[in-house]
Amino acid sequence: MPSTMTAHHESAAERRRRYQPAAIYHLIESLHSRGVDLATSSGPWRAIAHHLQRPGRKGVPVLPIVTNGLAQLMVDTMEHARDLAGLLNWCGVDDLDPVPDLVPPPPLRYQAAG
Repeated sequence: MPSTMTAHHESAAERRRRYQPAAIYHLIESLHSRGVDLATSSGPWRAIAHHLQRPGRKGVPVLPIVTNGLAQLMVDTMEHARDLAGLLNWCGVDDLDPVPDLVPPPPLRYQAAG
């Protein structure tokens, strides 16, 4: 049975882990390797730098943000911010709001056993 100190240390370490959207980054790399220039994709998404009053993690002076003016996504580098903004524009994603009344077509709807 782990001690309280060990359990506390593990939960603190777990909180420090950052989500890495590896699948998205692999998709972007695949598109780059096929010659797709995501930077020239037009749309509402853009990469911006939120300047910090004090250096952040690892001494970075800015937070890389992807925004469409309504939603904001923080990423780890400005390169990833530019790539993600380009990908969202290339895919035609205008916003991230879910569609509240979205239902599957009739053949795909769940049918209660009767």
